[in-house]
Amino acid sequence: MNATKTRARRPEKLLPPPPSSRGRHRGASPLLDEWREQPVSLRLLRAFLGVTFVYAGIQKMADPYFLHAGSPDFIGNQLVSFAQGSPIGGILRMLAHAPVLTGLAIAFAEIAIGLGTLVGIAPLAVAAGGFLVNLTLTLSATWHVHPYFLGSDSMYAVAWLAYLLGLVEIRRRSHAGFGPSAGRRPSSAPGEVGRREFIRGGALAGATLLVASAGAAFAGKPAQALRAGGGTSSGHRSGGGGSSPSQAPQGPTASGGSTQGTPIATLSSIPVGGAIGFNDPGVGPAALVRLGQNDVVAYSRVCTHAGCLVGYDQSQRILYCPCHGAEYDPAQNAQVIAGPAPRPLAPIQVEIDKATGQVVLPS
Repeated sequence: MNATKTRARRPEKLLPPPPSSRGRHRGASPLLDEWREQPVSLRLLRAFLGVTFVYAGIQKMADPYFLHAGSPDFIGNQLVSFAQGSPIGGILRMLAHAPVLTGLAIAFAEIAIGLGTLVGIAPLAVAAGGFLVNLTLTLSATWHVHPYFLGSDSMYAVAWLAYLLGLVEIRRRSHAGFGPSAGRRPSSAPGEVGRREFIRGGALAGATLLVASAGAAFAGKPAQALRAGGGTSSGHRSGGGGSSPSQAPQGPTASGGSTQGTPIATLSSIPVGGAIGFNDPGVGPAALVRLGQNDVVAYSRVCTHAGCLVGYDQSQRILYCPCHGAEYDPAQNAQVIAGPAPRPLAPIQVEIDKATGQVVLPS
């Protein structure tokens, strides 16, 4: 009786890994894989928010006025201005006692959040940080913007919140066994993950410092010329004559002639139709505009719409707000000629010392 012949089984061939996990652990970039796993909508938000925050931080570090006390756009002036009527005014006034440290913290935080978003380091914490930054700005810098949809900070806060909730949903679906990363084998032990994240966090801190330093390297020295940015101001017309080639001294001193007060500038330092920024002790950031040969006006630079600092367009001879497009005519008592501002800029009384040609804040 013939026994049934048994064939020796061939070793089963290993099936190739499914396409969703192919190349995940060999030669593929984890960063690119992470981007691919996100839907297009989240990729768009992630790229836009990350790049914008990095740019915002660099812009602050490269601005010679932002951290320079006494300049029109100094962060200390902005904090004091934003505190007026803000629901977090107390916090802003407290931060105004250490303005340079606060300004550096804001710039560094924006760069770190932007870089962390782009490279995927602690994504939930970074997205939450971005939301908190823009929520804070909504409650301060753009709190008084009406209608609300003109306030860009509120839009950014909503964008960060949408991105954060999208990340939470991806993580929830992954833990539930759905999504591209479901069932993926961990590439390292829990202890190794902790060390890796620590190293990535250190690299993020180093990259933030490097980018911030590069931005600061491009910052020039503050000039006296008027720039747009944010603040308060208004003006008062004054007549006089004379000029002096020397730059007016800063600080509360006598003008050296018949008019006593604090010198702002000399007529010769301002071309007809030009303007400079200065700091009024009682008002804050202000603008001095030379309308004619012996005709100057001064106004607070704080826009009456949302508190941004106005700039000066010499070609049109108008004061304008870079935030929402308000325009003021300095030759007509800073009356509103365009945009959403509800009232003119506040005037500041100035006089021309006929003996020296200096423009003076009367004492």
